[in-house]
Amino acid sequence: MRGEKHLLTSEEKNGFNLFTGKAKCGTCHFIPLFNGTVPPSFHKTESEVLGVPASVNSYEIDPDLGKYITTHSDTHKNAFKTTTIRNIEYTAPYMHNGVYKTLEEVIDFYNKGGGAGIGINVPNQTLSPDQLSLTEKEKKELIAFMMTLSDVPQSINTIVRNE
Repeated sequence: MRGEKHLLTSEEKNGFNLFTGKAKCGTCHFIPLFNGTVPPSFHKTESEVLGVPASVNSYEIDPDLGKYITTHSDTHKNAFKTTTIRNIEYTAPYMHNGVYKTLEEVIDFYNKGGGAGIGINVPNQTLSPDQLSLTEKEKKELIAFMMTLSDVPQSINTIVRNE
């Protein structure tokens, strides 16, 4: 974005183009924060109804009512904050209930159109139920781009304590 074209591989660049285009990730995970904080003023955070299943192969929506618990608005049933994808490689499991263990599973869920796309009855789903038709190569490129949003940890397995 700053003209430093050498910093990303062609696979990562393709992933960025997918993120902002065909995969539609950028419609909820807004650049530059890559979360649901709405630009340009960044005063509001979006929540979405994705139709997340109760378990991996379930055709039932997760019973957690999400934002509805505080608003009591039917449009917020099963709505959850759009979190950041920065450092996503370190934050598994994914979704509010941890149903997906890998990014591949998450992308497959979105690729199929979320809960409605996999056959769950989600009358208020905000995610389009249309399939994205991402190829296996495109899915890998998308993940390659998302990995570029990770900080380089000083040490992921070592905690320094003053004793």
